[in-house]
Amino acid sequence: MNISNFLEELKRRNVIKVATAYAIAGWLIIQVIDTISPQLGFPEWVPPFFTVTVLIGFPLALIFAWAFELTPEGLKKSKEVEITESVTRSTGKKINGIIITVLSMAVIFLLVERVFFAKSSILESAEETIGFETASIAVLPFEDFSIEGDQEYFADGLSEELLNALAKVEELKVAGRTSSFKFKGQNENLTLIGEELKVDHILEGSVRTSGNRIRITAQLIKVEDGFHMWSENFDRELTIENIFDIQEEISKKVMEELKVRLLPQQQEEFDRNPTQDIEAYNAYLAATQLEVTGDLDDLQKAIDKYLEAIRIDPTFAQAYARLASTYGELNWVGNLSLEEMKKLMRENIDQALLIDGNQGYAFKALGDYYYNIDDDEKALETYEKAIEILPGDVEVLDSYHNILHEFNRHPEAHEVLKKAYQIDPLNPHIASEMAGHFIAQERTEEALPILEHVLENYPDFTRAKISKASAVAGLGYGKLDEAFINIFDVYKDDPENVNLMVRLHGLSQSLGFRTFQEYMITKMGELYPNNQYYYFMFSNFYADEQEFEKVEEHIEQGRGVFADRFEKDLDSFRARLLFQKGFEEEAIQLYEETNPHVLEEEIQINNGNEYQDFYGYILYMINSDTPDQDRIDYLTDKVCEYGEERMALSTEDFERKYRSWRVADCHALRGELNDYIKIERQRFFEYKLTGGYYDFFTYSRTAKMFEDEPEFVALREDIMAEVNSMKANVENYLKAEGEWKEEWGEN
Repeated sequence: MNISNFLEELKRRNVIKVATAYAIAGWLIIQVIDTISPQLGFPEWVPPFFTVTVLIGFPLALIFAWAFELTPEGLKKSKEVEITESVTRSTGKKINGIIITVLSMAVIFLLVERVFFAKSSILESAEETIGFETASIAVLPFEDFSIEGDQEYFADGLSEELLNALAKVEELKVAGRTSSFKFKGQNENLTLIGEELKVDHILEGSVRTSGNRIRITAQLIKVEDGFHMWSENFDRELTIENIFDIQEEISKKVMEELKVRLLPQQQEEFDRNPTQDIEAYNAYLAATQLEVTGDLDDLQKAIDKYLEAIRIDPTFAQAYARLASTYGELNWVGNLSLEEMKKLMRENIDQALLIDGNQGYAFKALGDYYYNIDDDEKALETYEKAIEILPGDVEVLDSYHNILHEFNRHPEAHEVLKKAYQIDPLNPHIASEMAGHFIAQERTEEALPILEHVLENYPDFTRAKISKASAVAGLGYGKLDEAFINIFDVYKDDPENVNLMVRLHGLSQSLGFRTFQEYMITKMGELYPNNQYYYFMFSNFYADEQEFEKVEEHIEQGRGVFADRFEKDLDSFRARLLFQKGFEEEAIQLYEETNPHVLEEEIQINNGNEYQDFYGYILYMINSDTPDQDRIDYLTDKVCEYGEERMALSTEDFERKYRSWRVADCHALRGELNDYIKIERQRFFEYKLTGGYYDFFTYSRTAKMFEDEPEFVALREDIMAEVNSMKANVENYLKAEGEWKEEWGEN
């Protein structure tokens, strides 16, 4: 076949012109349908349908143009038309006109699309932004595929570092470490994991080391359909630079796929490597995996590993910060003294911030330090700085939520905790905190399923056991005996657990079970003589027993070590003891020296601690030999104003129930006995706020003020009858279980 003759015949029959006209018209149809479909709400299948139809029609149009010709008599087959009678030239001119028309329409469409559909582009950008703000991911622990199988800590540490890097992006929801690592080695369906963690994407991978080589495999998966959005192998020499480069590459690729962009300060964080030594980094990763268990032995091993990392690289700021935090943990759950904790925490925090003034975890540890020494203002300021740097860190959020409570910012605290719970729903500590919030809000029916879920995943998690066991002692229940029995059942299997001992001590205090309370204090002293809980349990108990010399001898070592508030409490104990011995004027003078703000001419009560200071001072003045009634009335008005303000801020019923005690205080100070008794009866018998009444009736100066009034005597007898009944139930239980000790029956 002669190609030249064939091309000439194509031109003569207008096949090329038809192809051109069809291509332009088809493109225009596809573009119009694709543009207007989203605005008109067409089904998703409409644009692809038109595209396929146009593509199928193209070869049909060419065949039709070759086989048929349009003549004045109508459409005829080309082979039936004599060349001398053909009008293809005239038809070609018409097709040229069609091409020009369609091209003009295409140009007009492009202008319209750019101008009038610009809003559509903006909306698409907004949708991208929404996706950016709500993008969510879980980083599952990478698997150890090393030949020796000895790189598990490295694989886990790498996963956690990737998680931490992504969590620095405020708009990206990253499931917390505990929740993600709960699925380690389970090979569970990724869709189910995504549903439980409430994330749309999962990053998983593996680590393989061999000699001085490392291979890291990572893949990003869409939970909804299991689609692999991205995967890559990284084969590199095992150096610290390569490790950090790989971490950064993976993190940035994930953010790119999720349409997440880094802010400049976040980019700066990504570009900063925490250490330049691979051995130091290995020790650090091993420490982080030990620390997470919270066990005493593991905490000590973690400290040793952090110290090893710092010895290898003295400029490793992050290791100093984590080390400081671990020392803080040891003070609460172990036997590290508060004095030693303060020293060790502060020197490591200072070193971390000296090396890196923007080290987020150092600010978190510094906040813990201030919180432990009762400097709430600085703790709040420091936690807020940590939040700026680590907005998605669950530990930071948890600490921040705790300090907000100290400033009576309870709704904010709940929202912060809720955010932490959404990020890390399988974290047993956070979940137990969340359940505790619900219990405090008289929403126990919501709390119990959370605690049950925690215990399904972590059967030995004591915090959840304590929360579940003590829920019956909370608002709306008030069953101190059942709570004691429930916790004692747990305590029998773990009799040296600090948290269980502290909780049993508190319940025995509310039950007036003084001999058991003293037994717990003595046991704490034998096991954990340097524990912070122990210092406060000891000092409060023996101050109530009026053994002040014993108290002062025990905690004199705390001067300069404990918080200023604790030293003030020590002097307040002394003032109370002087008053009880009959030295009223000396007691008032000491109290004024300890709390000089009570003497200010114009006062403003700013927080609960100040409220307690003024309330205590008023009681001293009322019971003094020469009361200044005008001053008493002025201070009483201020105390009552504060209580009324707090009550007015109560938006929930449970808040009003808790805060009713300040209303009762106000009635007591004004001598409105009937109103006072009415609220106290309501609090105990209706609200079931049963804790603390034994101490109140036994040691409180408010109780001393009304102790001879018949109405008050009746209130005391009715409440103490209930308390003693619950105490008897506890004693009977202990005897039935063979746990009773004879010395406990002495009070």
